[in-house]
Amino acid sequence: MSTASPELAAPNPVKAGDKFPEGVKFTYVPYTSDKEAITSCGIPQQYDASKEFADKKTVLFAVPGFIENLSEIKAKGVDLVVVIAFNDAWVMSAWSKANNIKDEILFMTDADTKFSKSIGWTKGERTGRYAMVIDHGKITYAENEPGGDVTHKTLDVITLFHKASSPASIRAHTLLKQISAHASETATEDQAADHTAQNKLQRTEFELNVTEDPPTSDQLRTILEYLGSGGGRAGQIVEGATDESDALKKLKEDPSRFKQPVIVDWNNGRAGKLLRLSSSLRAQLIVVKFLEIENPK
Repeated sequence: MSTASPELAAPNPVKAGDKFPEGVKFTYVPYTSDKEAITSCGIPQQYDASKEFADKKTVLFAVPGFIENLSEIKAKGVDLVVVIAFNDAWVMSAWSKANNIKDEILFMTDADTKFSKSIGWTKGERTGRYAMVIDHGKITYAENEPGGDVTHKTLDVITLFHKASSPASIRAHTLLKQISAHASETATEDQAADHTAQNKLQRTEFELNVTEDPPTSDQLRTILEYLGSGGGRAGQIVEGATDESDALKKLKEDPSRFKQPVIVDWNNGRAGKLLRLSSSLRAQLIVVKFLEIENPK
């Protein structure tokens, strides 16, 4: 007589705008000066990541290649840098010591890859190669690269909640793509060069995410928070909604009530709604203002 294995919960991938999951715990060996030799073993302790990340700006890596970028990461106002892997806490501690790291980076164990499995970001029984930015409990960046290392820079994420049949959304999509492409082109140019004669939209490099799916509940809460209270904001985003609770209820009952297009800059705490646009110029002006882009004449 065979016994069925217990069914695992379906993975729930995280996205920019989501709240960092509750109940996430890692294991690590805290740095102490008396145990800094690589041949010394400290005592593993549990680390409540959900609690600790709630009041800090944190960069979480499940990839190698981050140590050389530590100064650049810290310069962006990051309070905490954490690297996780499936290896046990002593191995992670030895890895930090081998790289002459004390407590500038916390090396932790995702025991049994429990967290990585919960979000579906694994490579076999190991953690996947991914990176996250968690700003006071809210995820502002999440990138998983199952085919290789996360080697590119952690960029601001701007999401367009798109509706392909909407002229306003099409115009916003086109302009955002142009801005994104130009930002990427100019990111490596000589900063001393004179670009004042260029009649191009300029903004720091960012990652453009376009989706026709409605936001998750966490994302909707974040969008409404960015927009601020009053002025019928909830009703501008979700048809017929009177406040946040009503918007969440109506969106769950009928996702088609969500009013695209909506643009969200997750890293910088801004959300914009394009309403009743009558021309591509109007769309351009609103998107440019929202993204705080310089448009030289």
